[in-house]
Amino acid sequence: MHDILLNGIEAARQSAAFRNYLQVRDRVLDMLEEAQEYADPLSDYWKEESASVDYMLDASPLVIRNLREHCYHLTGLRSYEYRGHHAHQAEPFARKLQALRQLDTANLFVPEPPALGGFGHAVEGSLINLDTLKYYESLIALSKAGILAQFRAAGGERKTVVEIGAGWGGFAYQFKTLYPHTCYVIVDLPQSLLFSGVYLKTLFPDASVLFYGDRPTNTLLEGYDDHDFVFLPHFFMKKMKLARIDLGINMVSFQEMTSDQVDAYVRRLAELGCPNLYSHNRDRSPHNAQLSTVSSIIERYYDTVEQKVLDVPYTDLTILATAPHREMYTPIEFAKSLIRRLSRQGKPLRERSVHEYRHLIGVLKAKRHVRLPQ
Repeated sequence: MHDILLNGIEAARQSAAFRNYLQVRDRVLDMLEEAQEYADPLSDYWKEESASVDYMLDASPLVIRNLREHCYHLTGLRSYEYRGHHAHQAEPFARKLQALRQLDTANLFVPEPPALGGFGHAVEGSLINLDTLKYYESLIALSKAGILAQFRAAGGERKTVVEIGAGWGGFAYQFKTLYPHTCYVIVDLPQSLLFSGVYLKTLFPDASVLFYGDRPTNTLLEGYDDHDFVFLPHFFMKKMKLARIDLGINMVSFQEMTSDQVDAYVRRLAELGCPNLYSHNRDRSPHNAQLSTVSSIIERYYDTVEQKVLDVPYTDLTILATAPHREMYTPIEFAKSLIRRLSRQGKPLRERSVHEYRHLIGVLKAKRHVRLPQ
């Protein structure tokens, strides 16, 4: 047994994933040291969350071999909920996947890969978890808004996406799988870059990757769009200069920031001429007293429209009965769902809660409304 364990540890130590971890960790440690020079305090939420992943700075080869097991710090998803003895809970995931497929006109579905401990319920031969469905829903929202058409064109000029707060890199993985001719820039806390950097470098072994610290700061972003992935710490956002950004993205992290932090990110994207900003957030998380609303801040710089996808948030696996969805239900289940839908009709419209998730598409206002730095 001891030999089996030692052999397993050594194999993990020699893996590409662990080599990537050691390289990324060196960069992250330098970022953490430099971050102390900036008077830019994190929100109360992110202070607590960042402290919870300190152990990942001294991760063993076996921990990195199962990196996805530890991503619950960033999204709350735990692999335990998707293990074989919970297979009976897969049906709602299958229904929601089918409901999303019926809205997908561009073949946007990308399943969770099994690499690095990837997990999910087995549905149609693919691994599906709540993150998988969330990212799929976001891609559909972007597609319905007409944002993704520019990325589908074969050849031509390379496009650039900037995702603020990419977490463990799950959406970046899906986007780059669908649109490989994209420079994907991630701006995040150094602790989060430890996850996304290792994950994406491992899942895309042939990708060209640029990390903050690979070059002197004043030349770091020269030729940035020749790279598949660019990883930048949050404190560099104010200095970040990109010749072109085609799309800005934030998913479920603006809602946890302070008003000043959200404004700084959105303002900088506007200053850099980013034409479209996609936000999948609550206007404010229930526990966040340091934020006004995400939408009101975005609307300082972008005209916004809400893109409807499903009539439930991504966290809700209940799909209300409609004619297109009827075949997904047993007769009794369909009747119960139909009753729920009918019970909502005829009720007076209520004020929209700031705690509801919304797909917001922002279009940059006239440049005269943006005060560019002198």
